[in-house]
Amino acid sequence: MKNSLKMLSLISFAMAVPALIVVDWFYEGYGILIMFILATVGLVLDQIVRMNYPSNSVAPLSNYRKNRLLGIITLVLLVQSPMALIFGNRAMDKLGFWLMATMICLGIILGQVARLRFAYHTVKENRE
Repeated sequence: MKNSLKMLSLISFAMAVPALIVVDWFYEGYGILIMFILATVGLVLDQIVRMNYPSNSVAPLSNYRKNRLLGIITLVLLVQSPMALIFGNRAMDKLGFWLMATMICLGIILGQVARLRFAYHTVKENRE
C-alpha cells in the first residue's frame, strides 16, 4: 500500500501542470484551480504515507498520528489559500482576501496546536 500511495502522489503531481493547460484551454480561469487541487492531493497522499509509515520509531504513536493529521489539515489550508483569494474575489469584493487571511491564520493555529498538544519524540534504537 505504501508504494501505491507514493505512486498516486507522484501521478497527481505529474498531472497538475498538464491539467492546468488542458482545463484552462476549455474553461478559462479554472485551470489553476485544478492544478492546485491536484498538487494538494499529491501532498496529502505523501503525508498519509509518512503518517502511516514513519521513517523512525516514534513515541507515543497516537500523538504522532494526531500531529500528522493536524499537519495535513494545515497543509491543505495553506496550499489552498491562494485559491480563496482568486475565486473569493470573483464572488464578492474583498471576500477573497479575508478568506485567504482566515485560512492562513487557522493553518498557523492548527500547526501550533499540533506541536504543543500532540508532542512526540523519536526513539533511538540501540544497535550493538
